[in-house]
Amino acid sequence: MKLQSLSILALAVLSGCQTTSQTVVADDTSHVSRSVYLVEFNAAQKFDVQASQLEQSMTDFCEGNSDVQTVQRHWHSTMESWMALQGQERGPQAALAQSWNVQFWPDKKNTTGRKMSALIKQDKQWQAQEIAKQSVTVQGLGSIEWLLYDKQSDIASNQSTCHTAVAISENLANNAHTIASSWQVNPWLELDQKGWDSEYIALLSNQLDYSMKKLSRPLAKVGKPRPYFAESWRSKTSMSNLKANIAAMQALYLANGEGLDNLLRTRGKQQLADSIVHQFEYTLETWPTEASLFDLLQTKQGYQTVLAQYNKLEQLNYLIHEEVAIELGVVIGFNATDGD
Repeated sequence: MKLQSLSILALAVLSGCQTTSQTVVADDTSHVSRSVYLVEFNAAQKFDVQASQLEQSMTDFCEGNSDVQTVQRHWHSTMESWMALQGQERGPQAALAQSWNVQFWPDKKNTTGRKMSALIKQDKQWQAQEIAKQSVTVQGLGSIEWLLYDKQSDIASNQSTCHTAVAISENLANNAHTIASSWQVNPWLELDQKGWDSEYIALLSNQLDYSMKKLSRPLAKVGKPRPYFAESWRSKTSMSNLKANIAAMQALYLANGEGLDNLLRTRGKQQLADSIVHQFEYTLETWPTEASLFDLLQTKQGYQTVLAQYNKLEQLNYLIHEEVAIELGVVIGFNATDGD
């Protein structure tokens, strides 16, 4: 694809006391995917900015100029921004290739814990370039969460561990920048309307399916939940992560008034569009205030609460994966999470 279709403007963005640069791309083509592309581009830029701030925050902490709570807040902000890109199987290949490096999940056998314990015990000053060659379990958001929240981490008292944390944070920031750079070109310019309809629905369906897996895996069998299968169980932010997932998918569906919602309405499918909008709004408005999926699964009432949220996502999935696909005459294929 050619860069001539894009005009690139660089703007400086102030965030708190830090100044960072963010590249804003204005796609001057009239391609049907433009509005969705810009949503994705902006999400990638935000993740890039947040990851860079996390790296700086970790450096400040290890130099004695900040506290661990500040780093934890930056970690959570970075994790939350990642939710808009998580579970994607459509987009620039260079960006999609970074997914496992950014986040290793599901972690069925506590591989992150075992690998991180072994990593910090090594008598070595790790550099970001060396971390990038290690297992994905020690490269991304999950490994930083382990450093900041796990009882086995000695980041607060061991300078060597802190140095390792800085290297991992720098590697994450590098990967986030790769993702942001990859989104500087719209990957869908060659698709016609029919091809784009299929791609767009698949994009939403894949992310929704991934979010549903984040509930179904820990829910497991009734009466036998697996809370350690929950994402971000150490920081107890699983449910707040999922709410960010849903808000991101809602933004993708609406695409600033030019997305799938508008497409359905222009084709006379007002009722279906209204149903999807309502389901997004209802799901977000009634989402539990408890941020920890791990804690919710400790009680029967909490389990029922989580199951109710899964059912809300299942209804969204039916509307998008089935109803919309049928109305637009597209077939959604299998994805990487099917059969898990």
